[in-house]
Amino acid sequence: MDQIEDIFKSVVAEVGESVIITKTSAGGATEDVEGVAINYIFGSAQYIKDMLDVRSKGVGSNMPLKFPLIALQTPNVQTVDSGDYQYRTKINLIIACSSRKEWSNEKRMETSFKRVLLPIYEKLMEVLLHDRRFEWNYGGLEYVPHTMSKNFDYGRYGAMTPSGQEVSEPIDAIDVRSLEIKVNLNNCVREYVKTKNL
Repeated sequence: MDQIEDIFKSVVAEVGESVIITKTSAGGATEDVEGVAINYIFGSAQYIKDMLDVRSKGVGSNMPLKFPLIALQTPNVQTVDSGDYQYRTKINLIIACSSRKEWSNEKRMETSFKRVLLPIYEKLMEVLLHDRRFEWNYGGLEYVPHTMSKNFDYGRYGAMTPSGQEVSEPIDAIDVRSLEIKVNLNNCVREYVKTKNL
């Protein structure tokens, strides 16, 4: 069975290779950048916070990047109830970038959301829709069912875990909720045929 955590690692890599974002320097100058390394983490809110905190303390060029980030929140429940697909699941994601507490919502919208987060979100939906590992055509769908919200409060008041611990630096983020996925059988079938023919 294909694991959703592994599948999303490759999805995030593909998003990073093809997305175009606009970087903003400390002086306010902007530059369009095609292809961006995106940090991918999966786990509970506490685990994601802990990993970001570890990277905040890192020194030198060997420390992996923190932002931009796509985090797959766990646990996620996989339902196996049909021979037409491996399993179906609803997942929650967070797409985040670094921010500043003193920024206004208007500044966040321009610098974080329009230049970084929304391009990543839109490219993620495009990559998911065209990924043959997923089945989107059930019921005639030509889109990825989900809800999304732009969260301006994380940057101003801090992102918190359920236990009340704050992430070590302010972020702006898009929350993607109840993203409905059916994982195709094709990969399992191909693997089975390949193994059987050996």
